[in-house]
Amino acid sequence: MRLLKPPLRDDTSEGEKKLHHDTEKLVARVAQQQVMAFLASPASFLIENSTTPVVMQKLKKIYDEAAKHSYMLWTRRTELRCYTLRNLEQKEFDAESPFFDPDALVRYEDHDDQLKDRPVTVMVHPLVQVAGTDEAKDYDQERVWAKGVVWLDSKMT
Repeated sequence: MRLLKPPLRDDTSEGEKKLHHDTEKLVARVAQQQVMAFLASPASFLIENSTTPVVMQKLKKIYDEAAKHSYMLWTRRTELRCYTLRNLEQKEFDAESPFFDPDALVRYEDHDDQLKDRPVTVMVHPLVQVAGTDEAKDYDQERVWAKGVVWLDSKMT
């Protein structure tokens, strides 16, 4: 997934440009510190040849991307909300829900409408919604960013 940064505006002052550049350097430095902490931890034993330059470069790229994503999400004015099985008010399956899709292993198509109102047993992927706008408005209106993916008991009794 490629990270898209908003371009600097034409009316950006030199001070704002410097702040932007300094922030990018600090984010990169934190990512590098995290790579070094990872390699100093027992988790490094999970990676064969963890000290080779190729592996180091791959890890650096992963941590750089993660740090940039984290910073971009942290500075957004919209609010992300993540819902898991524990947060669900309605725990019965509804194929027409705008919030959830059945996992492919459920084989919903094989059961027609027989699975409606069956209890959801597992969420494979949480429901992610966003509220608000970049103009800091409409926080009471949520939009689905990623539907939740659910499993349910599809065995017919």
